[in-house]
Amino acid sequence: MTQNTPRILILGAGFGGLELSTQLSEALGDAVQVTLIDKADAFLFGFSKLDLMFGHTSVEAARMPYRNFTAGSAVAAGDGHRH
Repeated sequence: MTQNTPRILILGAGFGGLELSTQLSEALGDAVQVTLIDKADAFLFGFSKLDLMFGHTSVEAARMPYRNFTAGSAVAAGDGHRH
């Protein structure tokens, strides 16, 4: 990537944000810099919440950290907080 590499910022890492960032990364590779920001650091699939409520699974098993989605891709993930 160079200083002139186009940057794409995706706010929200729900189904739409994850799919868009994956598609852009696969289609454009290093031609763009994709940044995905969400208020959380992990995805929690909606139906997993029912399993959590009834004790059928643990939070750790239901959480999918964004870093796992973005590992090895051109997508940088952030939790929306300043570090």
